[in-house]
Amino acid sequence: MRGNFEYVYQLLMSYFAEARLVDPDFIFNIQTTSCKDKIFTRCFWCFGPPKKTYKLLRPVVVIDRTFLKGKYRGTLLTTITIDPSNHIFLLAFSITDSETTKSWTYFLEMFGVNFHGYDARFVVISDRNPGIINVIPKVFPFAIHTFCTFHISNDIKTTLESTRIAFWMAAEALTSIDFDKHMNTIRNTDPVSLQYILGIPKEIWSNLYILMSRYVVTLYCSTYHLLNENSHYNFIYILIYSCMIPFVICLCPFGF
Repeated sequence: MRGNFEYVYQLLMSYFAEARLVDPDFIFNIQTTSCKDKIFTRCFWCFGPPKKTYKLLRPVVVIDRTFLKGKYRGTLLTTITIDPSNHIFLLAFSITDSETTKSWTYFLEMFGVNFHGYDARFVVISDRNPGIINVIPKVFPFAIHTFCTFHISNDIKTTLESTRIAFWMAAEALTSIDFDKHMNTIRNTDPVSLQYILGIPKEIWSNLYILMSRYVVTLYCSTYHLLNENSHYNFIYILIYSCMIPFVICLCPFGF
């Protein structure tokens, strides 16, 4: 009904070409091996409307990945933000053979060419994937790279839910009084978890200490809260089913 996994890769170039007929500003890039058979390795795509409107949105981008579950495994890399109505705003996508430093470099360089200049100053939220940590300073040297508190919270080895709640409240605090109050709560009830949290610089997970202006921080806080607690992970969950079907078919949820 949806075609086989081998055939859909042969359709990829024509599929993207058809998308450009509908959206002249549609951008895509496909990379293959250099051998005669030209085996697929990775691709990138983004639509015209997000490119035009992105500069009007909050200067915050969340990057993440999920895995393809079909016959031929791979990794879907995504960048998203939220619009003025606090709804998910999809920016760009890439499907690669695996999640590596090379794959993240390819994806973020393509994203930078189409959405940001080399000296753009904006906030990037991600998990603590080593590949992302290594690539961000090279591709976006002026970006503020922050860590997702959802992932940090999940990595805290504790049986106390109150510790995670206090950590979230500390991360979202906008005054030093509130920040210290919630950190002291953790210090008094779960000192082991506190040492883990203190091992991660607060400048990359705390709204209060993020290295940007107060105006941008206000926007950052709203985006950070929504994307960490709601929209971003709902979006990833939506992708789970799509990632189990043939490649080209799974592009349909992205607007094709």
